[in-house]
Amino acid sequence: MTLRSLRLLAIGLMAIAAIAWSMPAAAQTYTGRIDITLEDATGARLPGVTVEITGPMNQSEVTDARGEVRFLNLAVGIYQVRATLGGFNEYKNTNVPVTAGGAIPLTIKLGVSGAKEEVTVTAESPVIDTKKSGTNTAVSFDELQKVPSARDPWVVMQSVPGIIMDRVNVGGSESGQQSGFMGKGAGSGDTTWNVDGMPITDMSSLSSPFYYDFDMFQEMNIVTGGSDAKSATGGIQMNMVLKSGTNSYHGNVRTYFENESMQSTNLPPELSYLASPSDPTKGDRTQQFVDWGGDLGGPILKDRWWAWGAFGKQDIRILKLNGASDRTVLPNISVKTQAQITQALRGSFTFFQANKQKWGRNAGPTRPQETTVNQDGPNQMWKGEVNYVFGNNLFLVGRYAYVKGGFTFDPQGGMDKPSYMDDGGVYRQSYGNYITDRPQNALVIDGNYFKGAHEIKFGFTWRKTEVHSFSEWPGGNNIFTYHDGYPDMLAQVTAPNVSDAQSKYLSFYAGDTITLNRATINLGLRFDNQVGSVLPSESAAVPGFENVLPKVVAPGIDSALTFNLLQPRVGVTYALDESRKTQLRATYAMFTSQIGTGAASFLSVAQYRYVYYHAYDTNGNKSADPNEVDRSTVVDWGGFDINNPSATATSYNKVGDYGVPRTNEVIFGVDRELFPGFGMSASFTYRHIGNVNWRPLIGITRASYVQVGTQTGVLPGDDKVPGATGGSYTIPIYGLSSASLIPAGKGTEYKTRDGYHQRYMGFEVSATKRMANNWMARLGFSTNDWREYFDDPNTSQTDPTSLLGTPNIDGGYVVSASGGSGKSGIYMVQPKYQFIANGSYQAPWDINFGVNFLVRQGYPMPWFRRTTGIADPNLSTKQLLAVGDFGQDRLPATSTVDIRVGKLIKLGSRVNLNIDFDIFNLMNSATVLGRQYDMSRTTGTTASPNVLEIMQPRIARIGGRITF
Repeated sequence: MTLRSLRLLAIGLMAIAAIAWSMPAAAQTYTGRIDITLEDATGARLPGVTVEITGPMNQSEVTDARGEVRFLNLAVGIYQVRATLGGFNEYKNTNVPVTAGGAIPLTIKLGVSGAKEEVTVTAESPVIDTKKSGTNTAVSFDELQKVPSARDPWVVMQSVPGIIMDRVNVGGSESGQQSGFMGKGAGSGDTTWNVDGMPITDMSSLSSPFYYDFDMFQEMNIVTGGSDAKSATGGIQMNMVLKSGTNSYHGNVRTYFENESMQSTNLPPELSYLASPSDPTKGDRTQQFVDWGGDLGGPILKDRWWAWGAFGKQDIRILKLNGASDRTVLPNISVKTQAQITQALRGSFTFFQANKQKWGRNAGPTRPQETTVNQDGPNQMWKGEVNYVFGNNLFLVGRYAYVKGGFTFDPQGGMDKPSYMDDGGVYRQSYGNYITDRPQNALVIDGNYFKGAHEIKFGFTWRKTEVHSFSEWPGGNNIFTYHDGYPDMLAQVTAPNVSDAQSKYLSFYAGDTITLNRATINLGLRFDNQVGSVLPSESAAVPGFENVLPKVVAPGIDSALTFNLLQPRVGVTYALDESRKTQLRATYAMFTSQIGTGAASFLSVAQYRYVYYHAYDTNGNKSADPNEVDRSTVVDWGGFDINNPSATATSYNKVGDYGVPRTNEVIFGVDRELFPGFGMSASFTYRHIGNVNWRPLIGITRASYVQVGTQTGVLPGDDKVPGATGGSYTIPIYGLSSASLIPAGKGTEYKTRDGYHQRYMGFEVSATKRMANNWMARLGFSTNDWREYFDDPNTSQTDPTSLLGTPNIDGGYVVSASGGSGKSGIYMVQPKYQFIANGSYQAPWDINFGVNFLVRQGYPMPWFRRTTGIADPNLSTKQLLAVGDFGQDRLPATSTVDIRVGKLIKLGSRVNLNIDFDIFNLMNSATVLGRQYDMSRTTGTTASPNVLEIMQPRIARIGGRITF
């Protein structure tokens, strides 16, 4: 461990010892629970007490021989608890909040009957959860509705300590876009998405298959680490809890609106060339944001059968720096019905449909209007659930869901005109299309068994996912053209790209929660079996190039990749006092990574096949026509054997000695309840990520490369770019020592990356104040450090050149290039600091104030130079990284302040009208979010280091909600 690491560890441990804070329990579930212990005035346990809860669900149980009763799988919301026993005073608690994944512990003391016949408790329930097994953030319904936000789950996610997003959503400008993000030592590919406890992750893109109506949520729960055996990966566990029907009719109708006239101008001086006296309002802007919809829930048969449904629609229209427009329409439909069939049996059914209709996806300075694509769906989920209670000791829940996923991309420029990239790096005329179908099936069974001080948890999950995708370039000849000092060009001839794959997932877990006097011990084991297969597919020949890219018929390959891993989980909490206001906790967990549905597709012979040639434009149409292609020399190729193109019976890629990726995590934490309803928490997290797999060229090692050149130059300085260090750079360039080393078809081998690991260290503090006494708040701070290490370069590296995509820096930051929709050129590393704060205050005269604040370190500025003609027989074009590390140069810190002023107007005993006035980016910051980092781009508005994206300007939003 380095001195820097030891110093960070020491700071984290000292801070944990000094601060005591608290939050609800972490679990990958969408329901909560109430654990109640009944005692008399002497502390003796009371069996036979009748305990009733009312609220979103009504239940009644009798305490067992230990004086305990448990209400499991409760819908999120506020409950009332009533306890009665002959000879004792009645007890009532009117404010017991249940959160997703939370376990509310209540110790109730019943006094002997006397003059006082009833005890009514109005104080907040405890916020310390003795079963807490990690770090998580529960975002309540009050926060979702009363704090100003852009109204999508990705915005909520960025308010969680340790998570960084690839965009800034100002008043909904990025709503309807799937953000790229990084968690605490885990990329977005290990995130699991869940709706009402059902895993729905799109296993092809390893992202969410849906876009959401914000008002369909009762709560959101975001887990970032811990020892819960239900957690499938070490990534972020996202769980969206839908509203439900109850015994009371309830609902809302809402609308939110903003447009260009409600927006300021924040164009910085270096972008003044975009403005003109007649129209100074240029830059990244919102044209219009409209969000409307409503929901309704209530009883069909009181105490027996309930229903809830919602409809919502968002229409978001934005403009990019180059004037290209981007419009997104998000219609959503949700229906849920629940029934108490018998005292022990409960069932539910949920239907959810979400679509994303988009015109102008990927619009930006390098993607003018005609090169954007239009997107369409929709996606759907059908889910059924059954709960059964066997006495007071055994509880089972089973869930099954089918998810219809998929979408299409159609280029606005059409499929009849060829696409090309000019010398400024700007796409022209059109773009490629994409069609994908992604169905999935899942079955989940969970159980809880209680015996004395033990709570045994067990369950399993089975999932099957498929992907069927097709894409090709426009123009009829599958040629994409790169200008290389026009009229000189590079012609990329590409076969139609197909992907047909399947994955199956089977997991089992079992654990025991042992409750002692002050200590709670969580023990668990989880086993995951993941299998990736290739399905049969077919790729057509490229007309005019059949000799190099012929038709390919690919057979299927069953069980091409298999991950099996047994993962231990251990957690301990210890209360420092009898009142359990302060507790220490420690957890250890091992996780594996998700194997994507298309992970084995590299073994298909119908994979991505391409060949590059030189070309010269003779007819002035800016694109390489087949007769303008110089076929005498092949510049580059991939996916087939250039010396024997017709040999397509078997793949040139292979599976070698590979392992199962694993993350070992240790968390130390302290929780403290400062006063009723207000808790704080501090956590230090250490992760070691190893056994990582990669795909180098077959037979190629570090020793296969020799230095073939050097690139020198000067970096931008602070005088031109704030935050840039300037100075000269020298980049050694390496290449294969001989073309004879290149394997047939440039075949790669899937195997363990020996001599390589990653290390994450992070410290976070957070505080949550529930809504009470007219105010609520949530705060969080985190500092993170995530780096990669090449312990043995001979086995962990091939080409040692420092490149944009593979920095090859021992001890350097782990980098994630933005993969979110509509975003490119953004590179993320974990920020050294991030602070969030939000809250709401209910002032006199029913006036409400809300605020949302975020500040974090800026994105890296990874200056690089795209260089062609390199003496590397494998790769003649490289993006040479010109900085010593990704963290060397940073964009300015990102800081946003959003505020709300609202007025509640009572229209009846249960009917209220809320009028909200929000202002986003209150300080009208023009923070730069992206520049042209390619120093080889020297012409036009996209030349380096020109600004490519800024934060959108201040904008106001007016909203109205009728609730009942």
